[in-house]
Amino acid sequence: MANTSAPIGFKQFGHREGSPPTMGMEVRYISSAYTCPVFTGDVVLQSSATLPYIVSAGSTAGTGGVANAITTTVYGIFLGCEYYNTNVGRVTWSSYWPGSGATGDVKCYVCSDPEQLYIAQGSTGGVLGSSCIGLAVPMSLTGSSQGNTLSGQSVMSVQSSLVTGLSSNGQFLIVDLYSNTAPPGVNGTSTGTEGLQIVVLQPLNFIRRTITAAAGPPAALISS
Repeated sequence: MANTSAPIGFKQFGHREGSPPTMGMEVRYISSAYTCPVFTGDVVLQSSATLPYIVSAGSTAGTGGVANAITTTVYGIFLGCEYYNTNVGRVTWSSYWPGSGATGDVKCYVCSDPEQLYIAQGSTGGVLGSSCIGLAVPMSLTGSSQGNTLSGQSVMSVQSSLVTGLSSNGQFLIVDLYSNTAPPGVNGTSTGTEGLQIVVLQPLNFIRRTITAAAGPPAALISS
């Protein structure tokens, strides 16, 4: 069955040391004035060198995002939030930040663990086959901040056509193909020329694991 485009963001798949997936999960904050939505599975950046705030990697210019998705060092993966919901008058938990409706800062959970594994779908324009295992791949900003408002799930993906052996060109390392573990017929497991393969990824250029100084300017220098 041919793959179809149905990006799932970056979903936790396991841990290289076999530990619970809560390892490496940190509390960070989003300013209540930050109007860009952030979904579970979105890649996020550290927005300040001194305060624990994060922003979506796909924010528009002027709100903390990046123009180059290839060499940017990121903070981690967004996994939900809680905040005082102005509309209902109490603290509520949400799988995504809608961009408004909070009184005070938004408490959010981010996985920055460099040993955490994820699955994500590739884009069209390139086939992610077994020859790509061990290579770097960059995130795609397409779909960032545009997730599913019913499930809260991200629709970010990786750029299949930009797989490279350069460790500075990408935030993730391809460590396996999802087709090696997923049931037959599941979307993303076809190795056909349509692309859109789902791959297993390990963090590469995250703040807690920066492979090389060439990975781009520290995300801590990006202001919110």
